[in-house]
Amino acid sequence: MPLYQRLPKRGFTKPNRKAFAVVNLGLIQKFIDLGKLDAASINEDTLVASGLIRRKKDGIRVLAKGDFTAKANISVTGASAAAVDAVAKAGGALTVAQAAAAE
Repeated sequence: MPLYQRLPKRGFTKPNRKAFAVVNLGLIQKFIDLGKLDAASINEDTLVASGLIRRKKDGIRVLAKGDFTAKANISVTGASAAAVDAVAKAGGALTVAQAAAAE
């Protein structure tokens, strides 16, 4: 019997799963400091245009890794709770699109 048939099969990969582009708050802060992003309004299109992310895939998810001090308004598909808190502490707002949250 061939080896691939003898080994156990594990896990399941959902065929219609969503793949998100992930970006950390520390990188967003770095691009704001370099002048590549305007902190007044950051959305998915401006993140792609600045070169921070190559493509949006099914949306962009923001994670809280790194320091964030800019007062920025960020609008993305998804965000971790820690990222929302970090942006709020800096005096900004992080909004998550409702269409993706309903799915």
